[in-house]
Amino acid sequence: MFMKAALAAIGAAALVIPGAAAAQQFYSPRDAQLYPAQYYGQPRGDYYGRARGRFGGYPEFRGIEDHIRSEIREGVREDLIEPDDARDLFGQLRGIQGQEAREFRVHGWNLPDDDRYRLRTQLQQLDALVDQIRAEPEG
Repeated sequence: MFMKAALAAIGAAALVIPGAAAAQQFYSPRDAQLYPAQYYGQPRGDYYGRARGRFGGYPEFRGIEDHIRSEIREGVREDLIEPDDARDLFGQLRGIQGQEAREFRVHGWNLPDDDRYRLRTQLQQLDALVDQIRAEPEG
């Protein structure tokens, strides 16, 4: 009889312990240090959909960056852009994306307006350069 009571007590404890552990989960100030984007009203962007720790660029610039990439590739396919020029243009795009990554390390998802304007202007200038190269007559 003592053995049955001991087994029943162990079984009951096994059921109660996970419930007690779940009841103790709560937000602490340490959580805000570990996951600051989830707290304090900061936008999360789409960082969490990517490989952990890898910044994929600000979503607001992806459209123009994809457009520039496709224009360069198309220009090479149509013999409007020389492969060496394409490498240089892709290098300029990577340079702008490197600036984005540095800004992200400093500001996170809250990119200041002056940095946003500067990056957008650089991307627009690169897009205009690609269009200009594609429009030049071969000579």
